[in-house]
Amino acid sequence: MSTIEIPSTRSSEPPKVSDAFVLELRIKAARVPALPVRPLTGLEVAVAVRYALDEGGQDLPLDLSGMKRILIDPCARTARVQPGVTPDELVEAAAHWGLVPLVDRSGFVQANLLAAQVVTPDGDLVETDAELLSALRTGRAKGIVVDATYRLHIAAELRR
Repeated sequence: MSTIEIPSTRSSEPPKVSDAFVLELRIKAARVPALPVRPLTGLEVAVAVRYALDEGGQDLPLDLSGMKRILIDPCARTARVQPGVTPDELVEAAAHWGLVPLVDRSGFVQANLLAAQVVTPDGDLVETDAELLSALRTGRAKGIVVDATYRLHIAAELRR
């Protein structure tokens, strides 16, 4: 099994997130056990992971259910979704354009995953390259997917 190298994208400047999120992170992480932190962006997820690492690798539960953005590109037939989006929500959003995602019992069909943003175990927010994308599709990659782009299909063609 080969290892996957993910280049660091950290800069010397602290990432730009809201003061309210930083306050929520510090308050909830200070409790034992820690309360779930509810980030709304990939950057906030990365900050939370880095914070947990800086605090000695403590367990910090993340609740990604509030990350619900869906962007449909009807011309490219793609959908860009955050991790809180359910298959039913994407099916409904795509239906407005006569499109449909392929889903199975476990969720979105991974063969239709075209791109993703991932927070690595080190807290870096990275765009996937071909190798990392392949590892995500097969379940070998470690990290938190905070944004995924899936191929959509024309609904009328699938009904034939």
